[in-house]
Amino acid sequence: MKQYNGIRHGCSQLPTVYQLLTYLLYFPNILNCFLSISLLDESAIHFIILGILTLLSLYSSSKTTLSCPTDQFLLLQFEYRNQGKQLSLEKYKLESYCDICEAYVKENTKHCKHCNRCCQDFDHHCKWVNNCIGKINYNIFMIMVTSTMFQFIYTLIVYIRIIILYNTQNQKLQIDNEIQKFHFYKENDLDIKYTLSLIMLIDSIIFSILLLQLFIFHIYLIIKGITTYEFIVNPNIKKINPQFNNPCPNPEVIPKTIIQTQVIFHMHNKNTIIELNSSEQQMIQEPEDKNSNQNEIVFNNQILA
Repeated sequence: MKQYNGIRHGCSQLPTVYQLLTYLLYFPNILNCFLSISLLDESAIHFIILGILTLLSLYSSSKTTLSCPTDQFLLLQFEYRNQGKQLSLEKYKLESYCDICEAYVKENTKHCKHCNRCCQDFDHHCKWVNNCIGKINYNIFMIMVTSTMFQFIYTLIVYIRIIILYNTQNQKLQIDNEIQKFHFYKENDLDIKYTLSLIMLIDSIIFSILLLQLFIFHIYLIIKGITTYEFIVNPNIKKINPQFNNPCPNPEVIPKTIIQTQVIFHMHNKNTIIELNSSEQQMIQEPEDKNSNQNEIVFNNQILA
């Protein structure tokens, strides 16, 4: 078993371009919205609502980024190994083994090539938080998506109201702007705030649409009882949610009716995945001993997601 180099999360490796882009588009928008709210009536209520959404979004995104969704049983094996002890595997009845981590893992665990670790109940690797999403952090991930979505929808409403007031009640807005405490460089800077509102409006529209689409997609996955990984690998999977007590005994075996199959060839104790279309599959003969080759056409934890 390899020496494990510690807990991994979204900040334990170099930030991705997507992660940096998120910070660049998120914080200026929210800051500008807080500074512009004072131009509206009942600004205190707007501050409270936007403040709650912002705190919830920042908290959940931080938890998602800093969480470690690594297979807990894998961590237990490494902990025993580091202490010089041998963990008994008989009572756990684990059949999945990761050749890369050199450890037994749970059935739905996948090895992520981006993080180079086994993620328990792998859903997907989120480049925006630079971390894997699995069983351990999926709930907080959904809170992050939901709260951030409503946050940008709210900023969208604020910017639309400011733009409408600027074009319909400009004189009133000028007075409100003069009496407020914050100004960019001079008291009469309403034109600057209006221009920033237009720019941030576009930013809010893009964020709102993307997050709404992501939210609806994951609600669909939750209803279907499948993960993002399963949906991408095999969109035709019909799997009942485990909470209805009808779990699929081996949900990762690919039906023979699937047009596209991934065949795993074991080479030097590693897995090479080759894509085959339907015509090429007909050229592959059935193995003589089906029992000894039953794992040739499967998805298991050793696939690099």
